[in-house]
Amino acid sequence: MQNPSSSGTGSSEQTSRAEGVDSTSRRAFLTSSAAATVAAFAGCSGDGSDGGDGGSGGDGGDGGDGSSGTSGGDSEPSTPWETQDLANYIDGDETLTIYAGTGDAQEWRDLIKVVNAEFGTSIKGNVFAGTGGDVSQRFLQEYQADNHKCDILTVASDVWDQIKLKAKEEDKQAAHELAKQYYEWDMDKNFWFTDVLSEDRLLPFLAAGFNGGAGLSLPVNEDIFEEQGLDYPTDYNDLFDDQYEGLTMAVPGYVVSGEVGWVIKHHAAETDMSEMEWISALKDHLEFVGTSSYTSGIRAVGQGDYAMQIHNWPWVVQPFIGDNPIRGIFPPGVKMDVLSGGLGVNANAPNPWVARFFISAMLEEPVQRAIVTDVKDQSPVRTDLDYSSDNPDRFMKKRLNADVTPIGFYEGAKFSDVGQTAKDNGAFDI
Repeated sequence: MQNPSSSGTGSSEQTSRAEGVDSTSRRAFLTSSAAATVAAFAGCSGDGSDGGDGGSGGDGGDGGDGSSGTSGGDSEPSTPWETQDLANYIDGDETLTIYAGTGDAQEWRDLIKVVNAEFGTSIKGNVFAGTGGDVSQRFLQEYQADNHKCDILTVASDVWDQIKLKAKEEDKQAAHELAKQYYEWDMDKNFWFTDVLSEDRLLPFLAAGFNGGAGLSLPVNEDIFEEQGLDYPTDYNDLFDDQYEGLTMAVPGYVVSGEVGWVIKHHAAETDMSEMEWISALKDHLEFVGTSSYTSGIRAVGQGDYAMQIHNWPWVVQPFIGDNPIRGIFPPGVKMDVLSGGLGVNANAPNPWVARFFISAMLEEPVQRAIVTDVKDQSPVRTDLDYSSDNPDRFMKKRLNADVTPIGFYEGAKFSDVGQTAKDNGAFDI
């Protein structure tokens, strides 16, 4: 287990944001400030939610043959790519198409705004956001039709599950051969950020860019707990105490196997019960009540309809925290899926250089810091930075400083198996 937030670097002077620089003046801006920007950076010490608006921002991708979005005559940057070199190479006013299984397009619009402000670019965003299944379906349909529109693909749960299943049924080499069909390769070698991301946050086709800290929470209604004089539990095993008997726990109509599987496997191991005995005992002790989705469930908990929710992702809970009496509890050793915010470049991206620039920019310190306050529902992923001076709210602070257990990209299968068995046994039938 580890704490994902390190205070070793302390706070440092941040680069000023070059706001208001349009595409016609960008080249002059970068030429005059490149040395200062690089020096400032050198000195400086996210399967997601259901729902989503499925909307898009911007005016659509501009297609191309893989060479669009580059400055004519410039030589390609050499690897490992530095963000400033990538910024110099692109035109800076292209449209970047992002497919994100994060449920909401606004966070990506926020990120594009932050990156544009930091680097003087005028990139436009064409964002398709929904469930991981939604974006996977669209991506795979376009892949099969050889009609490629996506530049960056993130939290594509069905695509990721294909790759993980291939590894389980055959081996990682076979999984990587499949991944190569969908993703640009050598993400773990071609960028500068291999120096600041831990090895487990990188794969040849993915780099963690957001969703740092705890990856799961137990949401409870503070008013109900205070009115009934209940202690706040530290983990799920505390809920077997007599004081919680009969309390309502919201359970969505579709339970994500890997998430509940972690809850069951982790907590059953601390008791003398088997995994299936543990979830059966929890269901008998509490009152499981059904909700249509994870989002409707957290909303109902916030309204005081139910005392707690079986689990939810911190980025789904976050928007409900301020206006509702919700407390998100992070059990000790809570799971942290190290690539839950994995970013990858489509192997057939219309604008690969713009996608590379954007991913590289997302990992830069000023952008990671801006995520804390300026980007809807996301959290930064770089654990070498201390974010205390960036004024994170209480929930974000707890999330970033939680005691976590890292779960690798291919490790989640064991939890999915447990969760699926529980579902097959009727544990969540209401």
